[in-house]
Amino acid sequence: MTKGRRKTNSHEFFKNFPKDLLTEVLARVASASFSDLFTAKLSCKEFLEVASENYIFEQITLEKFPVIPWRISHDASSFLDRCKENGNPEALFRQGMVEYFSSKKPVSGFQYLKNAAEKGHAEATYVCGIILVCYGGQFKQEGLELLSSLKSSKSIRQCRNKLKGIVRSMWIDKSEAGIGPAEPKSHGRTCNCSKFTKRGWIDEEDFPTCDSCIWDHEATLFCNILRTSGFGIS
Repeated sequence: MTKGRRKTNSHEFFKNFPKDLLTEVLARVASASFSDLFTAKLSCKEFLEVASENYIFEQITLEKFPVIPWRISHDASSFLDRCKENGNPEALFRQGMVEYFSSKKPVSGFQYLKNAAEKGHAEATYVCGIILVCYGGQFKQEGLELLSSLKSSKSIRQCRNKLKGIVRSMWIDKSEAGIGPAEPKSHGRTCNCSKFTKRGWIDEEDFPTCDSCIWDHEATLFCNILRTSGFGIS
């Protein structure tokens, strides 16, 4: 039965697939592994063609690329620029970190971070929340909501760890580090949050019920990292 069956190669298998479907399949591959994307591109002409779609650059993982590329080839730089232009969340997040904390461009830097956060990027959500909490006033509630949204995903510790590594590799403009949020006059320390006296990071399972206290504490510790890590001058 199988002796005379003609073997189907990858080109013949994919040539009748809708382009949108091939693009979605390749985007899933790209979001998981840059190496697998490269292999898929070589497997057939159809994948090679859709690999240049903007949607692929929006979804592709940048795990293999350094967050702060001190030395980078022209091809790699062009690739990262295209990812950023097509709204790749990680590319937007990285650009935002550089502009806000290194390049004295807090307005555009925050916008990049906000755009990445709106696409569900956890670390961008964390940094936006911290910044807004530090600004205080009318911005603080928005910051509290952003940070509280991470509690359900159990990603706060992961955000901290990733950001510590990023900050230590950056040139930090210490004037943007700040010292943390101001003490809110209307809140004070009247909430009886038992964990607020803890000096270090508070694990998610130990979070007290008062979001204002916990995120003030978190923001203060993050600002400490900015002031004591990375390179830069005051």
